[in-house]
Amino acid sequence: MSSSDFPTTQATWIADQLARDGDAGRAAVHDHIMRLYAKPLRAYVQASSLRTLDDADALVNGFFVTRLSRTDYMANWQSSTLPLRRWLVNGLLLHARERIRELKKASGACGDCGCGSPCAEISLEPSAFEQFERSWSRALLGDACALAEQELAHEGDADAWEVFRRHFLDGIEYADIGLQLRITAAEARTRSRRASYRFERALRKLLADEGVAESELDDEIAWLMEVSGR
Repeated sequence: MSSSDFPTTQATWIADQLARDGDAGRAAVHDHIMRLYAKPLRAYVQASSLRTLDDADALVNGFFVTRLSRTDYMANWQSSTLPLRRWLVNGLLLHARERIRELKKASGACGDCGCGSPCAEISLEPSAFEQFERSWSRALLGDACALAEQELAHEGDADAWEVFRRHFLDGIEYADIGLQLRITAAEARTRSRRASYRFERALRKLLADEGVAESELDDEIAWLMEVSGR
């Protein structure tokens, strides 16, 4: 299931899948989450102190197995106020604490007191979270580009995306694009604006689907653009 397949928001799609389709629905949700977030979570582990705990793939896979197997895990996210990506990073940190407790118990270093407190101080590491955000933002920008391009192509306006791509991604001036496409520079600029509007709309939809509040979208987009270029 790709982001472009969502008929409404991601949260609604997840809720519908879990409520209606049983095991198949849960599998679809799990596949979707792992497709979007496995790589950014691995980037977090590799840039954080968690890399000394376990291999990034093993730690992230263990997190997915323990959390996504819980029938209430995604429902709890939906009742929270967190964007999905921050919910998943917090879950990864909790999984790491549990993993440390398991290792200490296996080695005899833990008295198995049954206490609920963590055996190690594991908190969000800002520099590692920035690496997570960079990986996630680049994937999201790619999805937004794909959505905008598909929408324009469906409407018979694929040339608008071509101009947008050449100008913003390849750095070609509108005058040169106009010469290549046999249109004026002004027409090239107009087509690019149409594509830019579709791209921003797709990006705002994907962020809203991910759980970002409407009032925070502008700030989130500004941060996403900044961190993706680092």
